[in-house]
Amino acid sequence: MDEQSLDYLTATRRKLHAMAELSGAEYNTSAFIVEELKRFGYKPKTIGTGVYCDVGRGNNRLAFRADIDALPIEEDVAATGMGDYAAHGAMHACGHDGHTANLLNVARIVGAKSDVPLRFIFQFDEEVAGGSTVMIDNGVLNDVSEVYALHLCPELEQGKIGYCYGAMFAGCCEFNIEYAGKSGHCADPELCADAVRSGVYVASQAYDLAKKHGLLLNLGKMMGGYARNIISDSCRQEYTVRFFDVGSCEGFMIDLERAALRADDQNGTSHTVTTDAVYPPLKNHALAVDRVRSVMGDKCVVMPPRNTAEDFSNFLEKTTGCMVWLGTKAEGHTSPLHSKTFSFEESALMTGTELFIKLIKSYKA
Repeated sequence: MDEQSLDYLTATRRKLHAMAELSGAEYNTSAFIVEELKRFGYKPKTIGTGVYCDVGRGNNRLAFRADIDALPIEEDVAATGMGDYAAHGAMHACGHDGHTANLLNVARIVGAKSDVPLRFIFQFDEEVAGGSTVMIDNGVLNDVSEVYALHLCPELEQGKIGYCYGAMFAGCCEFNIEYAGKSGHCADPELCADAVRSGVYVASQAYDLAKKHGLLLNLGKMMGGYARNIISDSCRQEYTVRFFDVGSCEGFMIDLERAALRADDQNGTSHTVTTDAVYPPLKNHALAVDRVRSVMGDKCVVMPPRNTAEDFSNFLEKTTGCMVWLGTKAEGHTSPLHSKTFSFEESALMTGTELFIKLIKSYKA
């Protein structure tokens, strides 16, 4: 690190915070990143609103990834103290402004003349549609042999790095079930096909099946019906299931399909299942975790896995690497991620910069 780091991290994080943009629409954020990288001497490239750049020569690049999108949350500026830097209709409530500021600071320190083969990746659309897949499909991991990322953690003391061997985040499958039936008066059920009744049956079965397979299930939304005395011809359910074992999730979905078929037989309905998004579990590679622990020593603490999802998992299915937690817990900064009161001291990012710089210095392509 250098003596300019804290000033740069503070100023950059606040600029990014003020321009918070939703997933897939990070136009100003992307343009800002491109201009900063050019200012440091790099030749950045874009994939959608994502950005990446290289330095050094070689086919075994060490890569670092930061995500750049914000959430559709209106910030509570009285709680965060960020009134001068708050955006409207969007908020970096998951700390992506910190992730991005940290990686830009690392790029600034390294400069565009490093002999170490590096790639800096600024990923768009992490919160919604999994922008990692788009960037990977467009070659952002070509020639990369290791990749690292960090995530802010308000439950971990500032200055600490949290790590997990193996699973760190759960996999996530977001799916919908739609039921079609025949409408009519409740006094004549034999003339109807009750779509809501099918939905209720499947929902009751779904939670038992999730427990059987060791999964976490939530039915977040269910829509159907017209009036209390009318049998509905349609029903729609929106589910999410979290898992650490892909086979268990597949087994659950097969059993759930069987339950839906039973509901159709009982009620005369038909159904369709559609999937909105699937993220695999984020599983850290032991070699990469060992590297982090070797360069950061007693600043590292073991952390339990979480049922939240992170699309950095797609990177780790393609190459060696890991994600770690960066502690931000300090007086006045204990609000959870994804809340309108989440904030942190920019000085917490100094440990993130230290980690990435030490990994670069210890890297042997």
